Amino acid sequence: MRSTQAQTWPMTGSSTTKARFTLAALGATLALSLAASAAMLAPLARAAGQSEAAEERLSVEYDGQRYFLTRQLSSEELHDLLAGNTLVFLHPGGEEQELHLEDGRTLNGWSMAEDADTCFWQIEGDEVCWTYSSGTHCKPLFASEMENLYAQVPGWYDGPLAFIWEPGDSRGLGARPLNGDAI
Repeated sequence: MRSTQAQTWPMTGSSTTKARFTLAALGATLALSLAASAAMLAPLARAAGQSEAAEERLSVEYDGQRYFLTRQLSSEELHDLLAGNTLVFLHPGGEEQELHLEDGRTLNGWSMAEDADTCFWQIEGDEVCWTYSSGTHCKPLFASEMENLYAQVPGWYDGPLAFIWEPGDSRGLGARPLNGDAI
């Protein structure tokens, strides 16, 4: 009958050398296995955009190209950008258009909508505050590398929300039937 007890031996002489050789061989095998795993996973990391160091600057994407944000706008720049002009916010689900009237009201609607809501805007410090029925939210706006492309930071999603600046009532929001005050 066979014994299931583990056998032990004293680590002297050739047994010590054999144990060291076995440990070295195991270490080499482990190192090769890790190297092979890293080589097999590298294409997956590159496919996920991890082949380069992460970019620390904020950016937005427009027409398939990435543009970096260059600086936050001052209160004077915000007023010049907004008053009497349209911002077209580029949401994942469509374009939200917002005409900022000189008197602090906005006409707001989605690109496919036939009507518009009225809301309010004002500048507080270096942020724009919009007031809707859901409440007021204030955000800083940033210029980008591309002319007339800006971003709201933080955006509504997992990064800055891009928008295009257009002069005047470029999208005809003033001609849409109004739903009334959104507040």
